[in-house]
Amino acid sequence: MSVARCAAVAALAAFLLTPFMRSCAISDAKILGQWVHVVVAGVFGALAGLAPSWPEQLTFTVLAVAAALLTVIDFAEERLPDRIVYPLMIATPLLLTLAAAVQGQWGSLLRAVITGVGLTIVYFVMFCFARDLGFGDVKLAFVIGAVGGWFSISAVLLGFAIGWGSFAVVAIIMLLTGRRKRKTSLPFGPFMILGAVLGIFGAPLILG
Repeated sequence: MSVARCAAVAALAAFLLTPFMRSCAISDAKILGQWVHVVVAGVFGALAGLAPSWPEQLTFTVLAVAAALLTVIDFAEERLPDRIVYPLMIATPLLLTLAAAVQGQWGSLLRAVITGVGLTIVYFVMFCFARDLGFGDVKLAFVIGAVGGWFSISAVLLGFAIGWGSFAVVAIIMLLTGRRKRKTSLPFGPFMILGAVLGIFGAPLILG
C-alpha cells in the first residue's frame, strides 16, 4: 500500500468506526462529534504507508486507526477504554508476528516483545506515583513499547523522552496561561502516541 492508500484506508476505517468510538465514550464531549479521529487516522495512516513492506504497512495502519480513536477519547474523557486497548494489546504482537514471519525478522519481533514488556513495567512503577497516569496508560505502554522496539531500542527510549517532554511543555504552558490548575490532570495517552511516532522517525537521525 502506498502512503496515499494507507492514509485513505485508515481515515475510512476511523470514519466507519465512529459509532463504535462513541459507544466506548461515557460523555458527549464536543470533540467526539468533530471527526478529529478521521483526520488523525489519516495522518497516522500516511506515516504507516512509509513502511517498506506490506505486512508492516498493514500493522501500522491498524495501529493508526486505534491510536486515533484512543487519542480523541482520552482528550475528551481522560481515559483509554479497555474495549479498544485490550484488542490492541492482542492485535499488536499478532500483526508483528505476521510481519516477522513474512520477512524473517524474528530478531525484531523478540526485541519488540522485550521492549513492550519492559516499558509496561516502567509505566506501572510510574503509575504508582504519577497523578496524571492512569492504568490505561500502563496497558498502552505495551503497545507503544512493542511498536518502537520493532525498529530499535533507541526508538523506544527517544519516544519515551519525547512523550514526557511534550507533556511537560504543554502542562507548563497551560499552567502559565491559567487553562490548567495544579491539581487538575491532563490526558497522557496522546503524548505517549506522539512520542512513539516521533521516536520511530527521529531515532535514526538523532541517536543513530
